[in-house]
Amino acid sequence: MKYNVIIKPERFDKFTIIPNYILRDKGISVGATGLYAWLFSHDSKQKINIEFIIGHFKENKSAIRSKLNELIDKGYLVRKRVYENGKIKGINYILHDNPLKSENLMTENLELENQPQSNTNINNNTYIESNISYKKIETKIYPHFVELFPTNFQPKSKNQKDKWIDCLDKIERIEKIKLSDLYLVVKHIRRDSFWNEHFLTLLKLRNKDKNGIKYLYRFLQIYKSANKPKSYYKIKGIKNYAIHVENGKEVLVAVTQNGVLNNFNLKQVLTDYEIKEILNWKKNA
Repeated sequence: MKYNVIIKPERFDKFTIIPNYILRDKGISVGATGLYAWLFSHDSKQKINIEFIIGHFKENKSAIRSKLNELIDKGYLVRKRVYENGKIKGINYILHDNPLKSENLMTENLELENQPQSNTNINNNTYIESNISYKKIETKIYPHFVELFPTNFQPKSKNQKDKWIDCLDKIERIEKIKLSDLYLVVKHIRRDSFWNEHFLTLLKLRNKDKNGIKYLYRFLQIYKSANKPKSYYKIKGIKNYAIHVENGKEVLVAVTQNGVLNNFNLKQVLTDYEIKEILNWKKNA
């Protein structure tokens, strides 16, 4: 079992060519771009941890953590905990050369089954299976999705209906997303004032926008962001939360406009329950 290593696309492992995508991203800082380039220059044999990274740069720990969190927020970096016998063994740093096209990134970090489902009329028992049969999608699942769309945009012919069912089948079978979760996402997006007029067919989910992102993953991200805990914004100037491992224990820290707040600082504002709530949300985010 490998841990505390850098993982990146194999085609970049024997030389350092920085993907253009991050270099053209106008929404990321110079510091985060430089840190990404430095991380990318290492091969998968390099042992790595936060101390190793901090030891290479003149910036302090807080500044480095802030840049790491920026890369995580943008989707260029995933820090994945490695467990052995139920205990944290280490953390791998997974680099993506184009996060917007890295579909595994979102599906791996998004667990919608833990989100509230009280507003849906679907019988969840219908959906807990994986690899649902095509026939079951047609008879028990498809009708619920159809009802989310205006009558004049619902499939009229058998050919149109088959395309919608095929879309659901591929999302469940290929994209590995539970259709119960997908229903909640579609329902949420259809209630949005903008998307209500621009998301009029289920087939759009597997289409791509001008940036090459499937709408399915854009909608998943919108849904996830909308289900943040109510206490999320109690920290002034909050940009993001992060999970750090200290002495083998996971603790929550906050990245704000003015710097990083450690777990002790958070406890001055948030209750233990609120911290736990955000921590659990972050694990599934």
